[in-house]
Amino acid sequence: MSSMSGGAHNGGAPRPSIAAVIVTFNPELATLRRMIAALQTQVDDIVVVDNASAASAVEQIAQLARDSSCRFESLAENLGIGAAQNRGFAATRLDSNPHTGERYVLFLDHDSIPQADMVDVLLAADLRLRARGVRVGAVGPAIVDNRTGTTGRFVCSGNFFVKRIPCQTGCDELDVDFLISSGTLVRADTFAVIGGMDEALFIDHVDTEWCLRAKAAGYALFGVCGARLVHSLGDEVVAVWFGRKREVFVHSPLRDYYMCRNTLLILRTARMSFGWRLFLSMRLVGSIVFFVATQAPRPRRLRCMMVGLRDGFLNRQGKWKPSW
Repeated sequence: MSSMSGGAHNGGAPRPSIAAVIVTFNPELATLRRMIAALQTQVDDIVVVDNASAASAVEQIAQLARDSSCRFESLAENLGIGAAQNRGFAATRLDSNPHTGERYVLFLDHDSIPQADMVDVLLAADLRLRARGVRVGAVGPAIVDNRTGTTGRFVCSGNFFVKRIPCQTGCDELDVDFLISSGTLVRADTFAVIGGMDEALFIDHVDTEWCLRAKAAGYALFGVCGARLVHSLGDEVVAVWFGRKREVFVHSPLRDYYMCRNTLLILRTARMSFGWRLFLSMRLVGSIVFFVATQAPRPRRLRCMMVGLRDGFLNRQGKWKPSW
């Protein structure tokens, strides 16, 4: 698919093959079309996994996949982001490839547009780090919000806390603790060793748990400042002042449930530093206070969050099916 397939890197060695896995759920078709077009010159294979979108949307996504020579997998029910990513990864391995270690997978959400050289910049960083003997877990781009144009910061550990570091001029890669799954490039054998996404979380903190697991296994994660991905986090962005101007991403009350529940679940099960425990705990409390106090529908948000906290304490996992 890529015009660079069979090209060279590292002074003439064959370029590793790269497959993109796109997870869709009722996507905006025009954005998905732009996304696939941007990827077609950058990767060798595209797998689209649909997480039980509406029937009319599934038909349109399937047609777009056929027109774009992408493979398409339609899940009969919404199994969550982690399960869809794992299915997509498995599908990329269906091709016979004698050099498994030289195959990479790029994970993407359905609303992420990579800049024209994003994949090459990520791959070059990965190969450069490996040549220096670094045990690379994954590399990821800087995220540019498509509504505000703001470039996100990378999350790194301090001695007793977690901090957010912006990209700076002259910085190629940042050693980070966390990469959002959309835009993450990982070598196939590395992903297999670390293990797939935790499907029991369904959504929210799926990428956090995987990154913490990768770090605990001795792998390093890197944010690549020269790679850019246009993406939207949350349903809307709210600007607030807390020490400095900050942008808060607002999700639906349903997502508030998963945020609360899954924060408690990973605090219970994931290996992490004291700084990460403090960061996640403070973020949980701050999110509950901020969203319930300022974002409608407040009563529903509060109820979803309280049920999420309860289910987190009770170690309930999987898809939530509210009874109201």
